[in-house]
Amino acid sequence: MQFTETNNRYLIRLEKGEEIIKSLTAFCSQNTIKSGELWAIGAVLSAEIGFYHLDKKNYSFKQFNTPHEIASLIGNVALVDGKPFLHIHTVLADENFACVGGHLKEATVGATCEVYLTNLDTEINRKFDEEIGLKLLDCKAIP
Repeated sequence: MQFTETNNRYLIRLEKGEEIIKSLTAFCSQNTIKSGELWAIGAVLSAEIGFYHLDKKNYSFKQFNTPHEIASLIGNVALVDGKPFLHIHTVLADENFACVGGHLKEATVGATCEVYLTNLDTEINRKFDEEIGLKLLDCKAIP
């Protein structure tokens, strides 16, 4: 990983073989990022993405073990139990230009992954919502 920082904004380059979620979560921990927004472009060697079934309150996941371009990757950073938690969605395109998308569980970087991360410089937490079945952003508690 390489990165540079200016005015609470980071440009991060993840390298081939790095795990996107694990690497960015560690980066946020090491740089005391308690909330943020991010987007990225690049490529993956493999990825696991999901779809949330609101009626069942669970995800179904699908593993893709072939190279894909990251057509879109967008998400946010908040805290769960005092630790950075990344919520990311992605659209991935295969060599035939067919796209798949959903909640990013994990992905391994292919050629590169160029991430733009803005540190919102405030503490934002996620709180479990019984009706939805997920830990949602707790915007009422933002200082």
